[in-house]
Amino acid sequence: MEGFDVFKTYLALKLHFTSKSYDYHKYEGKITAKLDTFTKRNDRYFFYKLSKKYKANQIEDFFVSNFIKNDRNWVGSLLDNEGENTYKDYIKYSQSLSYNFRMDCVHISDNFNANNVSFDTGLLPPNGQHPRLLQLLIQKKITYQTAVIIDHYLSYIKNWNVEIKEKVVWPKIAFKINKLKKFVKFNETKCKLIMKEVFVNG
Repeated sequence: MEGFDVFKTYLALKLHFTSKSYDYHKYEGKITAKLDTFTKRNDRYFFYKLSKKYKANQIEDFFVSNFIKNDRNWVGSLLDNEGENTYKDYIKYSQSLSYNFRMDCVHISDNFNANNVSFDTGLLPPNGQHPRLLQLLIQKKITYQTAVIIDHYLSYIKNWNVEIKEKVVWPKIAFKINKLKKFVKFNETKCKLIMKEVFVNG
């Protein structure tokens, strides 16, 4: 990729993770951007550097992983170790998705059991407050990818949108989960079986 191509991908994904109206997949990552405008940007050097560091099939995941962590990321900050480590963690999860999803499910189950909470109860907002499952996500005990996969089967987001009274933290998290959904590729049969093994038979 050239620096300008990285710049366009950056703009499209930033808009996807910050705007309600733009959908990266619906518009196939297309966005209005002029080369002339890009060449006048003071930060164009960072996009050139990213184009040399990552291949075309990596740059999308690089930006997705970092925007999930912080949607206000400036491109210059993504070149530090934290930006690279965030990307590596995201790829590590994806490359062994079934294993990592199982580990997250086991952690959820262990946490619920340690607190004498059933699985169903752990997904309920107590008096409109954050459910235990959401607390684990906020505490980074489980990943956003796991939250996406569980919602695929249980559709808890639409219920939490109604039942959770707190309107600052949760809406932002719900927005991120919904925006991440199409980027998370998983074997539906295998992940469903994992949930059954851990939460039902475990």
